[in-house]
Amino acid sequence: MADQEQEQAIDRLDSIFTRIGRLSRRRLPDDTLTFGQFAVLRMLFDEGPLAMGAIAERLGISLAGATGIIDRLVNQGAVLRTRSREDRRVVWVDLSESGRDRMRGLKEERRQQMQELLKPLTADEIETLLVLLDRIAQGAEAREQEA
Repeated sequence: MADQEQEQAIDRLDSIFTRIGRLSRRRLPDDTLTFGQFAVLRMLFDEGPLAMGAIAERLGISLAGATGIIDRLVNQGAVLRTRSREDRRVVWVDLSESGRDRMRGLKEERRQQMQELLKPLTADEIETLLVLLDRIAQGAEAREQEA
């Protein structure tokens, strides 16, 4: 692929990702959650309790930024915060039972949205898309580890 064609392809891909992202955020299942709050709930649902520092690192934000997100989720009753008994400086965050129930519902809504999003594609096209997106993600992860 020539340089100009590659640049045009990159611009098209960027535009497509932006459009899909905008539509996804607009259709975020629970409109009381910000994208960051949803990301934290999903992390905790998938991985279990995490330290505040790990949450901040995974979101790529400051500890203060993560604390603000967690504060709002605590106020909503979605997460619980506890200090480590071994090291009082470490704060653990986990889903409350209502947070876990909320995430089950949100995940089901997201699954339905993804099914709707993928409707124009055949099963083979979906598989090809998954393979290609996974290669992109693996490349990005490898570059991040190198940095």
